[in-house]
Amino acid sequence: MENFTFQSRYNIAAIFLFLSLLFSLNSMAQTTEVRGKIIDKKTNEDLIGVTIKIKGTTVATTSDMAGGFKIKAAKGDVLQISYIGYDPQEIIADPTKEVTVVLSPKSSNLDEVVVVGYGTQKKATVTGAIETVGSQAFASRAVTDPLLALQGETPGLLVTRTSSRPGNEGISLQIRGATSVNGGSPLIVIDGVPASTSNALTTMNPDDIESVTVLKDATAAIYGARSANGVILVTTKRGKGKIHLDYTANVRMNTIGIRTPVPSEQQYATFWIDANQQETVPDYWGWGTLANLEKMQQGVQGIYSTVYWGDIFIGQANRIDELFATRPSNQQTMSISGSDEKTNYRLSLGYANNQGNLATAYDGQKQYNLRLNYDYKVTDWFKVQSSVTYQKDQTSGPSSGLGFDLAAEDPPFFPAKNPYGEWYANFGNAGNRNSVASTTDGGRNISGNELIRADLKADLELTKDLELEGSASIQSNQYSNTTYNLTVPQYEWDGTLAPSALNPQSNISEASNNNFYQNYSVLLRYNKSFGDHHITAVGGMTAEKNEYKGLSANRTGITSDGVYDLNAAPTTLETNAGGANDWGFLSYLARLNYSYKDKYLVELQGRRDGSSYFAPGYQYSNFGAASVGWVATNEDFFKNLDLTWLNNLKLRGSYGVTGNNSGIPLYGFLSTINQGSQIFGSVAANQPTAYLSGITTNDRTWERVKQENIGIDLGFLNNRLTSSFDYYKKQNNGMLINVNYPSVLGGTAPFTNSGILHTQGWEFQVAWKDKVGEVNYNIGFNVGNSTNKLIKLYGQSTIAAGENGAIEGYPLNSWFMYKTDGYFQNQAQVNAYYALYGGKGEIPSQTDPTVALRPGDTRKVDLDGNGIISAVGSNGSSGDLKYMGDAAPHYQFGLNLGASWKNFDISSFFQGVGLQHLERTGTLEYPFYAVYLNSDISYLGKTWTPQNPNAEFPRLTVYGARAQWDYLHNDFMLQNNRYIRLKSLIIGYTLPKEWFSKLNIAKVRVYFSGADLFEFSSIKDGFDPEQGATSQNDGYPFMRTWSFGVNVTF
Repeated sequence: MENFTFQSRYNIAAIFLFLSLLFSLNSMAQTTEVRGKIIDKKTNEDLIGVTIKIKGTTVATTSDMAGGFKIKAAKGDVLQISYIGYDPQEIIADPTKEVTVVLSPKSSNLDEVVVVGYGTQKKATVTGAIETVGSQAFASRAVTDPLLALQGETPGLLVTRTSSRPGNEGISLQIRGATSVNGGSPLIVIDGVPASTSNALTTMNPDDIESVTVLKDATAAIYGARSANGVILVTTKRGKGKIHLDYTANVRMNTIGIRTPVPSEQQYATFWIDANQQETVPDYWGWGTLANLEKMQQGVQGIYSTVYWGDIFIGQANRIDELFATRPSNQQTMSISGSDEKTNYRLSLGYANNQGNLATAYDGQKQYNLRLNYDYKVTDWFKVQSSVTYQKDQTSGPSSGLGFDLAAEDPPFFPAKNPYGEWYANFGNAGNRNSVASTTDGGRNISGNELIRADLKADLELTKDLELEGSASIQSNQYSNTTYNLTVPQYEWDGTLAPSALNPQSNISEASNNNFYQNYSVLLRYNKSFGDHHITAVGGMTAEKNEYKGLSANRTGITSDGVYDLNAAPTTLETNAGGANDWGFLSYLARLNYSYKDKYLVELQGRRDGSSYFAPGYQYSNFGAASVGWVATNEDFFKNLDLTWLNNLKLRGSYGVTGNNSGIPLYGFLSTINQGSQIFGSVAANQPTAYLSGITTNDRTWERVKQENIGIDLGFLNNRLTSSFDYYKKQNNGMLINVNYPSVLGGTAPFTNSGILHTQGWEFQVAWKDKVGEVNYNIGFNVGNSTNKLIKLYGQSTIAAGENGAIEGYPLNSWFMYKTDGYFQNQAQVNAYYALYGGKGEIPSQTDPTVALRPGDTRKVDLDGNGIISAVGSNGSSGDLKYMGDAAPHYQFGLNLGASWKNFDISSFFQGVGLQHLERTGTLEYPFYAVYLNSDISYLGKTWTPQNPNAEFPRLTVYGARAQWDYLHNDFMLQNNRYIRLKSLIIGYTLPKEWFSKLNIAKVRVYFSGADLFEFSSIKDGFDPEQGATSQNDGYPFMRTWSFGVNVTF
């Protein structure tokens, strides 16, 4: 029996073993390799890095550079195919044939994930005023600075510059208008950590940027004391898909755009001749006679006899032509990236050499970039992210010759050199100005930054819904500058040494400073769905410390021997300085998001900031915000309305308190002790003294800015047409100002939170994306406007003619101009005017012929009716000045146009301003600002004469006091700086793939890219609309860039 039982069990086991082997062999026969290819439905292009996963398993792969994939699967398995920006698909695996999967781009971007403060959110559930600019805004652009690529891309973000000179653009940022009289700029956050210096973004490789998110309303409050001016979140690219290498190179030609409107020899003389025709007492200044000026007007070159400078040579010498020409630039980037189940990585390199248009010497900026982003998944519940960044920039240009002397003081008829090849002295023998000589031999200004940054972040999954995150960031920026000014001798036309020289006292200065920043954070994240409810939360703390140390030194008497180092100069006359400071932040933060069926949305957030800027016991302050949203199109009743043309309707609103740390000095709670001397004692003598620098207070804190926003998002026609509108308010009810107290106070009062500034505005954008046949096209437009009013400013300053920075009851930077009533047409009108107002106020004396008003001069209006022409009225009023708006740009807009057909693509971007009041300032503000200066040629032919009584401008006069009366701060001098400019034009062609299939090259694209190619402007006086108000320091022309490049993917 036992033998039978044993034998039976053995037989049964053998049968089971046989069946198992048979089943395994059968299964192995069925599990074979499935092959396929994935393409874009619209463009038919291969899609790289698409995820292909067997449903219900962890088996997955990604598509290669040709869009192909292969995966081990059994017949009948379900393959899930997903790709960012595309609708997912599921297909049944069939090993017997190769499949082609066609993915459709998402018709809506609502499923996109956007970066927000300390996390991400689905765009459909965002309740704040948040805009995201994708990597396409930076691709193929003919600019190196990412900020210039952001100009006009999103409403509410104002990017301005005052020059196109590389490294000296003067770029500034503002989100939603003014926040404070103390200024302030947006907080820049890169990969979740604040950037310690501005060059971290301005010299970043644009190809490294995945997206830029702009937090514009109270949703920025999670950044606390630095959030009132908005926050810009920059996310860099990380590896994905199979390994691939991308290389991009472009060569640029920078040509001269709008030139500063300085005169030629003939135009210079015409100014003098026309002006003296209207004078009762002509003044030909050093030119002596009308005959001399008439020869100059005819362009005669030769020796002229003058009053002050003797016999000098005058010839054609256009400084713009002598100094500027077309110059090349180039940029190259390369990256290698990829990912697998455990790791993803991206290593990028960048180099750029951007040259300005200066022809006499190198003037530009070189940039070097290295970035490594590396992520490693240690286990399913623990992963690490790391990033290492190296950025270096060096800006080099002449130390003199590109400012005041170029645009205003260098007359257009002194050649750079005399017949002997020596630098020709201005006015023949003065020798103190020659911008060609200055830029060539007068010295250099070399500055640079070297940024090293290392980031490390670890994510620990505690439970399915709970995650712990810790991060650390170390940033070190080393700045250096060397400036030397060399003496350049000047010569008269006959070779005689001129009495003066350029930079008669040569000198060299060195400066160096280091900024070392540390940031540490610990965050707890929670993400839970239950039924129709979804909750996400984040909370934790951050700690920051910044240490600064700087040194500088200067010596005079350095020689032009080719060695330009501080030790090469004598120690006879030298100075030095140095200093150090540090500050710290300790912060606690939290945010809670709740969603019900993705139609009722709530967000709550708060932050408590503590800072070493304030005295112990006064260091902490709280900030926070709440926002709500309602997605009406997700309501059942709305779906029953059968409004198929309306796909998205979301209403949202936010309110919160944000902080502004501008205007708060380091260690401002301490009063420093100054040293001096005073004569006193029983025997009067100069005795040493010590005294406090001023009164301090512990009541001062960050400016707290209340922000409100309401908005609506719309999507029509399967979301081919999208639009949004926002209206906002900002109220700074504790603005830091310096209150003027009575002198009995006995000291200088500190800044206190006593001012009030209110700002409001709106933003609108609309976009259309569609396809006609094989042509894909898109159109986008955005526009916004912001206004402000200074509600309270204790101890306000008196209103003055021109631009006023801060006047209670008016916007910041308000214009107050003299109201005018045309120009005097005859002497009778002049006499009647003097009968009413002569001898009082600001009216020029009638007895002095060099200042007395005559026909053609400006007639100012007695606006306040007190019988006096004056900018100051009774009781401190504005007198005869009229408020005419503010200097801020209004109605900033951007227009995107793009299309693609087969292998061709084209995109263009226009940016502009609809209204900006501007009065030109400086030495080219109006004709004959001073007799030794040039005049703006835009006025020629447009001034009053007896033959042109209806001219746009008053008559010309060589006398400065009368020219000031006629032009300075008069209402007709206020211009509207309205313009539209083609900021970018990109035309590309992707070469056929079969040309390179044997070279393992996935894609080759060639393109043309242009920047600032043309513009339309309402500016009347000839300057570039982006230059700003100043005239005297901007002889450097704005440039246009023409770029040709290639993108190659291996």
